[in-house]
Amino acid sequence: MVTPPDAVNPYGAAPPPPPERSPGSQRPRTIDNAFWAGIASPVVGFVMFALAFATISDAELQMVLGEAGAAGQPALSLDQARALFQVTIAIAVVFCLVLAGLWIMFLIFMRNGRNWARIVITVVGALWFLLTIPTVIGGAAGGIGTALVAVLQLATIAATIVYAYLAPSNQYLQPR
Repeated sequence: MVTPPDAVNPYGAAPPPPPERSPGSQRPRTIDNAFWAGIASPVVGFVMFALAFATISDAELQMVLGEAGAAGQPALSLDQARALFQVTIAIAVVFCLVLAGLWIMFLIFMRNGRNWARIVITVVGALWFLLTIPTVIGGAAGGIGTALVAVLQLATIAATIVYAYLAPSNQYLQPR
């Protein structure tokens, strides 16, 4: 005699749910600190971006046009250069918003206990740190104000990474 298939659940039982964290393994404050320092990083970055581009004057645009004309490139009027500059800023802002969204997504994953997200944050944060250093040294527009905001951004990136690797964070992000 053949046993008829189970009409209610032909595939067997569902897998058990993942184990809940024990009461002693609540998210440590160091992870929350890393998360909020990480949130501050793109905010400070947008302030730095705005300062750098707000300080570019028509005289500087005119100088760039003069250099482009001397190099044999087609001449643009100051209005055309300003419009091109504004389009470039808009594209850069959209690109930065996408990157900031990804950064925040990885911070959320880390906050929820994903060690791989901490590794991604470390790699991206280290690259971000290295790319921000020239602004501090003086290689970007905006003068001292932009440089000071860049120092603040370096501090938020460093704090994010340091907090993510403190002992309570390491225990929280250990595989279960």
